[in-house]
Amino acid sequence: MPTTFTSLPVAYSNALDEVLVASTYASKYSVPGAEFLTAKQVSVPDLSFGTSPAPVAYNRFKSAEGDIKVDRKIYELAHDSEKVFYIDAVDSIAEAAVPITKVISEYQRTILAPEIDKDFFAVAKAKAATKGTTALTAANIKAEIRKARSQFTQAGLHGGDLYMTSTALGLLEDATNRQWSNDTSITDTVGNYDGFSIYEVADSILGADFTAISGGNRTMKYIPKRAALYLFAPGSHTNGDGWLAQNRWVYGSIVPANKAVGVYTTKKA
Repeated sequence: MPTTFTSLPVAYSNALDEVLVASTYASKYSVPGAEFLTAKQVSVPDLSFGTSPAPVAYNRFKSAEGDIKVDRKIYELAHDSEKVFYIDAVDSIAEAAVPITKVISEYQRTILAPEIDKDFFAVAKAKAATKGTTALTAANIKAEIRKARSQFTQAGLHGGDLYMTSTALGLLEDATNRQWSNDTSITDTVGNYDGFSIYEVADSILGADFTAISGGNRTMKYIPKRAALYLFAPGSHTNGDGWLAQNRWVYGSIVPANKAVGVYTTKKA
């Protein structure tokens, strides 16, 4: 049976929150209260108001009733992953279980978190209503971002998050032609542009030149269903005399079909 701890789970859960919530771009779109079905399935509600939702001129309430329709669509979460760690008793005898919890925390920070983000942005790219292929330059970067803003505005969305590679962000910085300086430093970093909050993302994780998401988790949802840790002390398992940790993560990202207009991405063809 797994070892029962009095204080380590608190320390571990804090570390888990740090690496899975604070250290991933996807966490901003988290929907932890999603309605789960069997296995990796999740149910997402969608509300619509029929084919003629606009209000009509007052006629003592004799107008036709509007249709209200609530559909629930079933999505399958893409990932059900596991990882096992083992630290020999000789290596950990001085500090008991502490070393393996550090190993797990570091693994999630450096390996798991980037994988979650890579999957998140891959889903955004695949489901985006617009997938631009224009090669970005300092001369056209503003116009390309305006295309995303225009798409969102037409859908009644305003502002959002703009995720850019270092190269794309550099082009925007060159295009804005501004600098702030004092006696010790000069900066031309752009943190917000035309209503977008800008985030610089590694090329290998973003998978695009830039991706814009408007509407938060109403548009795109990152759904963590399970993050489990089973920690076995020496003598409580049959795989040796060291500390054994079994981890499982079930998660996925979705963009409902009618929300795809809230995602815009571009990458040079």
